[in-house]
Amino acid sequence: MVSHELRTPLHAVLGWAELIKEGDLPAEKIKKGIDTIERNARTQARLVEDMLDVSRIIAGKIRLDLKPIDPAHTVESAVDVLRPTAQAKRIDLALETNSENQLVFGDAARLQQVVWNLVANALKFTPSGGLVSVRLVRNDRFLELVVKDNGKGIPQEMLPFVFDRFWQAETGARTQPGLGLGLAITRNLVELHGGAISVSSEGLGFGATFTVRLPIVNGSERLGDNESTDASTLAARGPASGTDERSPTAKSA
Repeated sequence: MVSHELRTPLHAVLGWAELIKEGDLPAEKIKKGIDTIERNARTQARLVEDMLDVSRIIAGKIRLDLKPIDPAHTVESAVDVLRPTAQAKRIDLALETNSENQLVFGDAARLQQVVWNLVANALKFTPSGGLVSVRLVRNDRFLELVVKDNGKGIPQEMLPFVFDRFWQAETGARTQPGLGLGLAITRNLVELHGGAISVSSEGLGFGATFTVRLPIVNGSERLGDNESTDASTLAARGPASGTDERSPTAKSA
């Protein structure tokens, strides 16, 4: 299954490249071919990057540049990148940030990856005319990122396996392309930030909700602009309290 997912974009790229090279296509077909090549090249690049991230995680070689950051900007940036995808599918992508300027220790690029993975996953399983909402709010000593959709949902019996690597491929339950790595990578990145992730769904047809909890930086923990901490320090604190890191309640990537 992995080899199939990696080869599929290449087949599209090579097929269209050969047709364009022959020089017999009309202008509109050439444009369609170029668009297809670009789309599949980007898909291939993301698949390869996911594989590399999994290898780094397994080897314990993920390196984070952790500093006090305002996650609201990170969330907004990730959502903005995915707005064209939502518009193309005619999905309402709603964003609410009410974090009261609270900071978290985070690697901005990796946290953006977390948000992108969750929102892209929600868009993938939400039909045209659906709704995906993204909320960043404070809850006690934590900031909560909540990504909710009214899409396909997850069977109750599958919930305990949602964050497993290659889960989609192994179960054969997926109806969308992908290696089933996005949510596994997301969980690892969240835990490296000292946080926790959970998921809930009432079953097929009822959508799914993913919740990420990150500890807020208190006054005594705030660092200077040029200081940073490492992932092992945050990971050693364990998952954010109040959240079960393998809660059998959410969807696949």
